[in-house]
Amino acid sequence: MSKIIYQTNIMPSGNSRSFNKLSEKLILNFQNRYELEKIKRVISSELITTYGLSVNENEVEEITKIVSSWYNK
Repeated sequence: MSKIIYQTNIMPSGNSRSFNKLSEKLILNFQNRYELEKIKRVISSELITTYGLSVNENEVEEITKIVSSWYNK
């Protein structure tokens, strides 16, 4: 999942391992059957607080769709 998040180019610097913490958190949330709205809030919160990124609603929505699709395969 880290590679998938990295490929969204949300953070141009770094590498796919940069998103390991977020990926682990998201996988646990999916396993606990969190609703997509909650997953979306987790993504937004983590990208802002942990990674210091400025993200908009569309970016968060797109990442949520991508990681959800990946997880559900």
